[in-house]
Amino acid sequence: MARKLLVLLLGILAASTLSACVTVRFNEKKRLGQEAMIFDANPLAAQMSGKIAESREGAIGGFNSGGAGGCGCN
Repeated sequence: MARKLLVLLLGILAASTLSACVTVRFNEKKRLGQEAMIFDANPLAAQMSGKIAESREGAIGGFNSGGAGGCGCN
């Protein structure tokens, strides 16, 4: 009896977690493009100031994936 209950609960748990795997349709993605969802207000200015800071400090922050160097060239 306890084994059947355990199997039933595990089955319900598996079924409930599988329902969370869905593909987001194109028309549902429009909220992600809103201004409130953007990390920086001006992404270009943030990228430019990050590039300047990289070349001054000789280190790269967590936003870029390029190589490190003090001269600012990649």
